[in-house]
Amino acid sequence: MRKIYVDCSFLPENPELNTGIQRVVRQIMRHMENLAAEDHCKVIPVNLSYGQFVPVDVKDLYRKKKKENIEPSPTFKFNAKELAKKGAIWFVLYLKQIYLAFLTLIAAILYLPGVKAFLLAPRNRFGLNMFIDKVLIQPPKALVRLIAIRIRHRDTSEFLPKSGDVLLLLDSSWHMDIWPSVAKAKESGAKVIAVLYDIIPVTHPEFCDEALLRVFEKWFESALEFVDGFIAISATVKNDFSTFVENKYGPDHGKKLDFFHLGSDFNFTEINEDGIREQVRRVFDERPTYLMVSTLEPRKNHSYLLDTFDGLWAKGIDVNLCFIGRVGWKVDDLLERIKSNSEYQRRLFFWSDINDVELAYCYKHASMLVFPSFIEGFGLPIIESLGHGLPVLASDTPIHREVGLDHIGYFDLAHPGSLEKQIEGIEKNGIPDALRVDPDYRWLDWESSTRMLLDKINKMLLTLK
Repeated sequence: MRKIYVDCSFLPENPELNTGIQRVVRQIMRHMENLAAEDHCKVIPVNLSYGQFVPVDVKDLYRKKKKENIEPSPTFKFNAKELAKKGAIWFVLYLKQIYLAFLTLIAAILYLPGVKAFLLAPRNRFGLNMFIDKVLIQPPKALVRLIAIRIRHRDTSEFLPKSGDVLLLLDSSWHMDIWPSVAKAKESGAKVIAVLYDIIPVTHPEFCDEALLRVFEKWFESALEFVDGFIAISATVKNDFSTFVENKYGPDHGKKLDFFHLGSDFNFTEINEDGIREQVRRVFDERPTYLMVSTLEPRKNHSYLLDTFDGLWAKGIDVNLCFIGRVGWKVDDLLERIKSNSEYQRRLFFWSDINDVELAYCYKHASMLVFPSFIEGFGLPIIESLGHGLPVLASDTPIHREVGLDHIGYFDLAHPGSLEKQIEGIEKNGIPDALRVDPDYRWLDWESSTRMLLDKINKMLLTLK
């Protein structure tokens, strides 16, 4: 039986993340095991760090729910072991608060944006916390995991790929040293296939964080050395990769290429609105609201929307603009512009802590999604919006044309007034029929997407023999 080893190295170490790639990894792993069994294959999620193949429990890809009550109950009976455990939890939380307060104080004293970003960056971005995590925390954790595996499985040969097996690089592991493990897989005769989300750091470095540039360029060079074939998440990414590699290495680069499409199960027919915060409800109750869903980062082009809506508000058009997404990189000026805007918290809103149910509520109650990004690997919010019946206006780019087809409208980034004119017309005359979402609109669900990926893997393996 062929085994498909799936790289899940990054997500178990960062289960709190829930942006694009993390959602893709979780959804594909949710369906892959059963679908692969239909092909008489066994799926084994693994952590490739430190030159090892350590099995990963799929449950570790998800953030663990916090225990709501660590206080003794009124009927609490003395239990030394339980009391010590609860005390340890409080002590760790206390130390974390002191550590964060200390870093915040240092950043405030130095008052330098670069220093502040370095000190307070989360551990998945370049900064002090990433350094501490990689040097002081992850190696001991990995050692403990390896010892546990060795104890449970004296013979770990079953976890090592063999000839005829596949190593699928699925996770966003460019921050991690996975290549010694990949090299072992190659030496054993296994084929290595990578899912390619985009190559923006090498084609458009101006949009990326410098730390990401360094690690992705290293990852990309290693991938070109070790990976037998790449399966992109869109035809656009496949074409971009093909053009880039051919220009750099010539047409005989020897890499097999294909693509599949991501899925979307993000269609709530009913939403439990009990958990929706009042401030979220109020925004959609007061006036028409235009939505932008994405991480705040330069390539997403939030400034274009600010220019557009500043123009609309100046004309007396009473609409909301709502940004939803976590804070990324190179956006200090953007955040300042948002928060200093005279319409902030009145007709301009930014939420970085929206959960999935609240996001579904926003999709259901907004007037339209506006998506002005310069470049994307896929553009999942477009599919999510259409799945909720929410019309979409997006920048006229190849990937948006591939994903949106004729189901959405487009505006020209080269002409700043293009979107403003369209929204002005919508507020005056209503949403045109051409932009209304067909009630029968359906996109691939995640099961179909995973099936498509497995089919492309099987097809590619035939060409790699």
